[in-house]
Amino acid sequence: MPSVALRVGVQRGLDTSALLLTAGGRVRGDADMVFYGQQVHPSGAVHHLGQHSGTDWLYVDLPQVEDAVERVAIVASADGGTIGDVPEPAVEAYAPDGTVVVRYAVTDATTETAFVFGEFYRRAGGWKFRAVGQGYASGLAGLATDFGIDVAEDDAPAEAKAPPPFQVPGQPAAAAPFQVPAPAPAPAPLLAQPAQSFQPLPPAPPPALLMQPMQPVQPMQPVPAPAAVGWDFGPVFEPFVYEGRGDQVVSAPRTIPTGPVMVEFGLTHGEDEYMYSCAHALDKWNKDGDLLLNTMENCPFHRALAHVPKVRRLRMKLSTSASWTVRVLPLAAARRLEGELAGRGDEVLLYTGPMADLRFETQGEGYVCMYGYEVAGHAELPEDRLLLVNDTDDISMSTPIPAGPLLLQLTAHGPWTMRVDPVD
Repeated sequence: MPSVALRVGVQRGLDTSALLLTAGGRVRGDADMVFYGQQVHPSGAVHHLGQHSGTDWLYVDLPQVEDAVERVAIVASADGGTIGDVPEPAVEAYAPDGTVVVRYAVTDATTETAFVFGEFYRRAGGWKFRAVGQGYASGLAGLATDFGIDVAEDDAPAEAKAPPPFQVPGQPAAAAPFQVPAPAPAPAPLLAQPAQSFQPLPPAPPPALLMQPMQPVQPMQPVPAPAAVGWDFGPVFEPFVYEGRGDQVVSAPRTIPTGPVMVEFGLTHGEDEYMYSCAHALDKWNKDGDLLLNTMENCPFHRALAHVPKVRRLRMKLSTSASWTVRVLPLAAARRLEGELAGRGDEVLLYTGPMADLRFETQGEGYVCMYGYEVAGHAELPEDRLLLVNDTDDISMSTPIPAGPLLLQLTAHGPWTMRVDPVD
């Protein structure tokens, strides 16, 4: 496991808890159980964040876990039913950049009402994850007792108050910008950094299952609040991910606020090097609207601007033969244009520097177009935009750009590099 703070969720509406265990496999006291009735561990390393989009979330900051704790068990219980009633419940853990580092689905549950899905455990100075899959017919109270929690019959964890709305500790329940907790006694904020050497995911579902789009999950660490990153244009919300294959319609949740957002398309072509893919935002008549994707590039990611309407949700139609992942993200999650930057395909960029000359180069044939939006003082994407690049084939050019905040939308075929040189 990467030694970072993780977002850990159990899907399908189950109540999730964490048990902080010593080398003997038991808690040191009742405080070592974190659940919806006791939402923060005294060390600040584990928080219960609540239910969101059918998943109950925990925040587990592995580097902050006390030395006396050897294992962090992830358990879940069913309220008024059994684990077997839930279709393929699964635990997933996400790194700060949104990468899934663990996924384990329980496929053999029957009459159990509580389950130990798995545990993070120390090994050779780092952390690993072990799938456990141990069920309890005695519910969360029986499970907790087995690990050393003193549970009174009239005060069992399963009978605690209903889970609170999904929110981060230290923030009001209102829709404030989502932030990760601060340093202990609250955990440290997480900036999106690439994570390396993750545990492989289990095999993908068979193609027949991929033909149906997955329910929206919430796999990404929320981007820091705009005030912390110097960008305050566009709504701030939890990113959402959808997976599928072939032609599909994707409907974003109604919880995403109105305004401009970034949509990231990840395409898996397989052995077919050239495969045409396109995506349109659907208009109010449920017909093709803005073109978001139009490519034959065998490129891992294409990013585009989209707009969440005021009176309806964002809906997109994908036309492709590829397997795909679509992520709906706040603009604050876009890459920053600072110094020199390289990429491939369509991109959305943020520039917050001074007036500069933008030097732009491509290699190979293909159309390239880039627009800039001066967004200072705007709540919506301004109608006026700057045409910065509009050319084909090999390009080596420079163009002036104004001072930021500047939102850049690039449509490109093939690799590109750009560099900003501030004006003296």
